[in-house]
Amino acid sequence: MSNKMKAIILGKNGSLDNLEIKEQSIPELLPQQVLIKVTACGINPVDWKAILHGGFKLPYVVGSDISGTVIKTGAAVTKFNAGDEVIGSLNWDKQGAFAEYVTTETTCILKKPVNISLAEAAAIPMAGLTAWQGLFDILQLQRGQKILIHAAAGGVGIFALQLAKWKGAYVAVTASLKNHSILVSLGADEVIDYQSHDFSKILKNFDAVFDSVAATEKSYQVLKPGGRYVSITEISQPLSAALSESYGIIARKFLFKADAEQLQQIVALIEKGKLKLFIDSTFYFTDIRRALEYQKEGHSRGKNILII
Repeated sequence: MSNKMKAIILGKNGSLDNLEIKEQSIPELLPQQVLIKVTACGINPVDWKAILHGGFKLPYVVGSDISGTVIKTGAAVTKFNAGDEVIGSLNWDKQGAFAEYVTTETTCILKKPVNISLAEAAAIPMAGLTAWQGLFDILQLQRGQKILIHAAAGGVGIFALQLAKWKGAYVAVTASLKNHSILVSLGADEVIDYQSHDFSKILKNFDAVFDSVAATEKSYQVLKPGGRYVSITEISQPLSAALSESYGIIARKFLFKADAEQLQQIVALIEKGKLKLFIDSTFYFTDIRRALEYQKEGHSRGKNILII
């Protein structure tokens, strides 16, 4: 095997046009790591946001989610073998995912679900973990509670809806009209067309809101005193503090963290048929700019995938 690979590199922030496909050395394998030949990568909003607005030390390999096959294991690795098909989300402070090969610690990966392809599996890690951690770690969602999930047809939202229903919650969602039927089929109890209706005038006394579209102030209006709000985009700190003081509403913004144990629980639900994957579009390595532009438009149903 050659010691060279191709990777998608960002050398300058501010534009997707700054992305380049370059040849570089395959990363060195440390004792606690595995070397993975990447099959596909999940495309996430943070990918284009980081390119446009910064946040990582330049130059860097873009991307986080991977699926692929273990090629080689480090001397200290015991849980994986060459030939294992795996999924995972890489630590952002290390090598990115959009490359032909990656190395990663075994705490960031696990074996892929047996009932889906490697390409499909790339849709799981970041979106699935973001939904899981937002619902259960931060919102602490319980059976019988009422939750509003914004953008429920998006990559994170479609996981969040299914996980909330699996937990036994009453789930209201916002989405464009074209996505209503699929969301009802996944168990949504109320579906609101955000383009023609004001959800804050329809919903009241909810226990929780999961927000991925920065609908902050109106979202607070649907919560009962003591309710919880989580955002994966923006949050108004002054308003959050005021509502916390006046109504006991707990509001937080968060970014997911790689967690193989939680990812294993998500994978188990997929293998049991409790969670369905939705792939909107598939792009190829050389189409990375078009792929990120499409992701940036924000109208995907489910996840977009990059084939390496």
